[in-house]
Amino acid sequence: MYIALVAASLMFCLNLSAQQLSLNTNYLLNAYAYNPAVAGAKPYTQANIYYRNQWVGFDGAPKTFMLSMYGPVKKLKNIVLGGMINSDKTGLMSTTSGYLSVGYHVKITKKIKAALAMSFGLNQFKVRLYDVRAYDQGDDMLTGNILTANTFDGGAGLYIYTDKFFLGVSDQHMYNNKINFKNPQGRENPHLYGVIGYSIKATKTFSVQPSVLVKYSSPTIAQPEYTLKFLYNNVAWLGATYRTRDAIAFMAGVTVIKRLSVAYSFDYSITAIRKYNQGSHEIMLQYNFIKKKVSSVDEDEFKIIDNSIHHSIKNKKTAPKLEDAQPEKKEEPKKD
Repeated sequence: MYIALVAASLMFCLNLSAQQLSLNTNYLLNAYAYNPAVAGAKPYTQANIYYRNQWVGFDGAPKTFMLSMYGPVKKLKNIVLGGMINSDKTGLMSTTSGYLSVGYHVKITKKIKAALAMSFGLNQFKVRLYDVRAYDQGDDMLTGNILTANTFDGGAGLYIYTDKFFLGVSDQHMYNNKINFKNPQGRENPHLYGVIGYSIKATKTFSVQPSVLVKYSSPTIAQPEYTLKFLYNNVAWLGATYRTRDAIAFMAGVTVIKRLSVAYSFDYSITAIRKYNQGSHEIMLQYNFIKKKVSSVDEDEFKIIDNSIHHSIKNKKTAPKLEDAQPEKKEEPKKD
C-alpha cells in the first residue's frame, strides 16, 4: 500500500465524516442517536444495543457499534439524563465517541409535551498505518503505527410529542472543531436533523406510522428519508424506507416480552456502489426498565382500576353518614 493510497483513504474518511454521521435506518427506535431530547419521552429508562454493517462485501466499508442508555431521574422532577458510546470503522480510520446528555421536559397542554436537551462528549479519531510503504521515509505523517486526534464535541435538540405525534430538530457537531492529524486536517461539520411522524389507528389491532427524517450538513444538500411502518398491537411491525440518493430499506421488529424489543433492517443501494456490495445490515436490541405494578394486567387495565378506585372514593364522599342512614326506632308500647 503506497502513500497515495493512505492519503486518499484518509481524505475519504475525513470527507465522509464531514458529510454525514453514522447511518441509522431504525431511527424511530434509536432516535436518541440523532436527538438527545428524545430521552425521557417514555416514563422509564431505556437501553439500546445497535450494530450496523454497511455495504457488505465492500473492502473497508463502514461498521458501527453503539450503546446508549437514558431515562428520567426520580429525585429531579422533569430532568432526564442519558449516555452513549459509539464506535465507527471506515477503511483505515476509526472513531470512538462518548457522550452524556441532560434534558428537561415540560407539559405544554394536557396532551402535548416538549423537551430541550444538551449533549457533551469526546471523539477520538485514529488512522491505522500498519502496512504502509512510503516513498518518503522521513515523512512525519507516517512516524509510528497510528495517527490520533481528539476533539471535544456537543449537540442540542428539541422534541415535541404526544401519544401519536412527534416532531424533533437537533444539531450535532455544533462546535465545528478541527481534526488535526499533524499535516492533514479536517472538520467536524455541524449536522442538522429534523424528524416528524404520526401514528394513525387503522383498526383495533393495526396502526400505520408515516415519518420523515431530513439530514443536512454543508456543503452537501439536504437528504430526506421517508419511512412507513405498519404496527400490530404495538408488539410487531414491518416497514420500508426510501433514503434519497442512497438506498431503499426494509425493516421488521418484534417485542419479545414487554421489556425487550428486537429490530432488523436491510438496505439495498440504488447508486453505482450497488455493483460492489451485497447491501447493508442493521440489528438493534432495546430493553425498557418498566416496573410491573400488577403482573396480570396491562396499562389499559390500570386505567380502569384507577377509575374504579376514583369512583368508589367519590361515592364514599357523597354517601350519607351511617348514623343518618339508620332507620328510625319505633317506640315500644308502655306496659301497664
